[in-house]
Amino acid sequence: MNERGSMLPYLGALFFVGIVLLGLALDTALLAATYREAAFAADAGAEAGAAQLETGAAYGGDMVLDRRAAIAAAETASLAARSRAGRSARATTDGTDLCVVVVDHYEPRILGAVGIGAHGVTVQACAAPRRG
Repeated sequence: MNERGSMLPYLGALFFVGIVLLGLALDTALLAATYREAAFAADAGAEAGAAQLETGAAYGGDMVLDRRAAIAAAETASLAARSRAGRSARATTDGTDLCVVVVDHYEPRILGAVGIGAHGVTVQACAAPRRG
């Protein structure tokens, strides 16, 4: 009985599964890196916005945000921190706390070939001015 080449289908299947697992590991790591970058941008924006105080209130000893300046500084800092194409940032404040929502996108590198599409990454960070 001739059994030459009988292991070839098994090796082919093993190779395919290995490539899929490698792609899954790579794309998961890159998705986590995208999340980390978005979190860094949101933190940078929240800190920059929380530093924008109303001058008159600050001289009086109160820690009140200058709403327009805080929102502008937060959104600008979020978009400038490790800048990426397609990232968006939106800041809101109630006068004491400032929150920044950063939305970023991730396109799979390897698994995109098998039909797995883009993922949206949304991160929120909040900050408030404190005496220190």
